Amino acid sequence: MIEEKYYNTEFADKRNIWLKEVSRTFYPSIKILPKGLHFYVGHSYLICRLLDTLEDAYDISVEMKKEALNDAISCLENTGNYKKENNIFSKIAKTSDIKPFEKIILENSFDVFECVDTFPENVQKFIREWTIEMAEGMKKYSFGTDNPKVQLSTTDELEDYTYYVAGTVGELLSRLFTLDHFKVPEKNREIMFKNGVAFGKALQYVNIIKDSREDFTEGRCFIPEDLLRKHSLTLEDFFKSENKDRIKAVYNDLIEKAEEHLQASIRYIEVVPVRLWRIRLFCIWPVALAYATLNGIKRDLDDFIKTNDTYKISRAEVRSILKKGYFAAFSNWYFKKLIG
Repeated sequence: MIEEKYYNTEFADKRNIWLKEVSRTFYPSIKILPKGLHFYVGHSYLICRLLDTLEDAYDISVEMKKEALNDAISCLENTGNYKKENNIFSKIAKTSDIKPFEKIILENSFDVFECVDTFPENVQKFIREWTIEMAEGMKKYSFGTDNPKVQLSTTDELEDYTYYVAGTVGELLSRLFTLDHFKVPEKNREIMFKNGVAFGKALQYVNIIKDSREDFTEGRCFIPEDLLRKHSLTLEDFFKSENKDRIKAVYNDLIEKAEEHLQASIRYIEVVPVRLWRIRLFCIWPVALAYATLNGIKRDLDDFIKTNDTYKISRAEVRSILKKGYFAAFSNWYFKKLIG
């Protein structure tokens, strides 16, 4: 059981506000999960967002970023390692140009780490294992004031990067969704574990595609150099619309890989028992939205390349997907119909 200190108190109320602010996309999905599980998943998301905030801070050095990630790993291993005075999380919150609610998470990092101590031992183990794995990987791909320009070199690096920042989330969710009291059959568990990494990677690939221009303007590029070279492009050429045909070829390669991971996500969701419809719905919403986004980019690829803008589906389409997701949660046939 979660200690009352964290489950039904002022901290829990604050935590829900933080979750809503730092993830307007995932908050409805987290909220729909069964009681208890929604707390574990929501809190895991806060930890991941704390790590992500450290990784994304562009105005600190790589050295400071790795120090912060190492401190986070140490705190995840043992909350007793937390430095309450002059800790690096508070320093970054005060000096870095990050969003207000991300600052709040860093300033309250002790509670974020300590709350994990109140979870059942098996839940603690899963959260610590996979968030530490995420943090270790983030150190490999750190950028900062002393290394401002970052581009992945190879498609293998892209697979590695998406594993650490998203595949680990799929692994963690798979462990939480198959806790003993959910009584997921062993065959189903095996399929979920087999496809868990791809379930996480799929959403990250779609984000990389739709946000490619925004990432570039922020000094990062997750489109690998070898993929650009394959189509006779450089990073500087990639966002020039006169190279449209070669740019389309790059995007088509990325879209093909995203679709491969999305197909694995379908296999993942299909084996979650219908009686666990809240877990199914949690998975269906982001996957269906990712499919809609990817299909929209494919349909309007020429305009997407021409405008060099972040692609977003309409609010009406989002509302429709959220509504239809409830039916898909009770039927694999309807789920496949929803994603087309």
